[in-house]
Amino acid sequence: MSTKTQAPHTAQQAGSTRQDVQLPARFDWAQVARHVLFACLCGVACGFASIVLCLFVGAARHLFERAPWLIWLLPVMGVMQLIMYKWWKLPLNLTTDAVIEKMRAGDHLSALLAPGILFSTGMTIMAGGSVGKEAGALQIGASLGSTIARPFRLHNILRRENHDDTYEINRYIASTGMAAAFSSLFFAPLGSCMLVLELMRFTQLQYVVSMLIACFIAFLISNHFGIGDVISTVPVPSVSWRVIGACIVVGIAAAVAGSVFAIAIRLLQALTMRIRRNYYVWVIAGGLLFAALVSMFGWWRFTGSGGMMLNDVLNMPDLSFDFAIKMLLTVLCLGMWFKGGEIMPSFCIGGLLGSACFAMTGIEPLFGAALGSICFLAAFNRCPMSAVLLGCEIFGWGMFPFLAVGVAIAFLFGYPVGMYGASIDVLARSGWHRFFSNVRAAVASNEVHDDAGFADFVMAAATALHHVAGSAELAAQSEAIREQRRRTRHNEEQHSAEHKIR
Repeated sequence: MSTKTQAPHTAQQAGSTRQDVQLPARFDWAQVARHVLFACLCGVACGFASIVLCLFVGAARHLFERAPWLIWLLPVMGVMQLIMYKWWKLPLNLTTDAVIEKMRAGDHLSALLAPGILFSTGMTIMAGGSVGKEAGALQIGASLGSTIARPFRLHNILRRENHDDTYEINRYIASTGMAAAFSSLFFAPLGSCMLVLELMRFTQLQYVVSMLIACFIAFLISNHFGIGDVISTVPVPSVSWRVIGACIVVGIAAAVAGSVFAIAIRLLQALTMRIRRNYYVWVIAGGLLFAALVSMFGWWRFTGSGGMMLNDVLNMPDLSFDFAIKMLLTVLCLGMWFKGGEIMPSFCIGGLLGSACFAMTGIEPLFGAALGSICFLAAFNRCPMSAVLLGCEIFGWGMFPFLAVGVAIAFLFGYPVGMYGASIDVLARSGWHRFFSNVRAAVASNEVHDDAGFADFVMAAATALHHVAGSAELAAQSEAIREQRRRTRHNEEQHSAEHKIR
């Protein structure tokens, strides 16, 4: 009797067990071919898009140099940018860090973002604004990647039944385009791919082959035409303790200045929105203030992206406080919601700072400028591995030991959250303390029982690392949720403010 009663229950348990078992993934060769074709086409499109961006921004800068009075039209350019974004239904506060957050969330990017940031960056440069085009290249690449991928109907090459990979694919296609465009602009495929991986918090490692294909194709195109950010190289000194000490000094200086730069931009943006949530008011006020400062103090050479200033300081030492002036003008432009990038200005600021550190270190100022530009970038965007790779691809692989030391110091001494949020800092802030605490506790316990050994230490370390990874993942998820809630609340307040204006 009991057997008959339990039989249906047992069968039901077996059925539920079969339903709960996840079906194995199926390798899809057709998707592999689609991914390769997409990477090739994305690399070609982003390579030529980067060339168009360089030519367009270069023409805008040439026009400003011939007619400096255009600086008084900077408020007008800012208003035109906002009108264009509103017409194309793009968020008025769509900065590079906002685009990166949308990519992390797996949101689809608009195809109009590419022409929007192209024209708006050119407008700011044409009126003398202190912004760069490199972050614009990141946005253009992400938009192009999302647009080009539509006809390919991409999915994960390891297909699972009833598994929705939409958000994962959205991150992948935008990341591929972003890396390819940046690679074309800087002639640095390895550093560009690593930069996007760090910005995406290494969630795209399974697609790294496709990203590298797109990066190298875009690099070959721009390298063939010789159009991009050509940065001068510097003589590399021999390794010595004196040079290593100078790298530490430059790294600490870059950490402080880079952290101040990122915090100042975010703080000014938040302050403007707290005072009055009207972007038109702030671009007008910021444009007039920028034009007045440049005209009053004669800061004409600090306008633009700073690429020419960087090459100048890499060829002729600059031992002044010019880095503070460039930082002030860039913070003013980006903090007042003008469209443009912050990467080349950060290179310029770091180069000027590294050259000025000659007074403290006594090393070659040209070498200090090259080192300072990369260290400042690492402190500013909190992406140290890509900074080292970019520095080696730009200045030569002989710079590797010095860049490794300087970037490590700049990263460790910098503020934990950079311009694009926290990336691998999440790991450092959430898990390393627990890791060392667990190792010390295990070793101390074994010493009490006279059973301490190397194998036991390794096992304790492996267990602690497992806990580190889990805590880091939870910290990253909670931070992403908080950031998403903050942006949702910000967008709702923006829509309500625009509705009141209407």
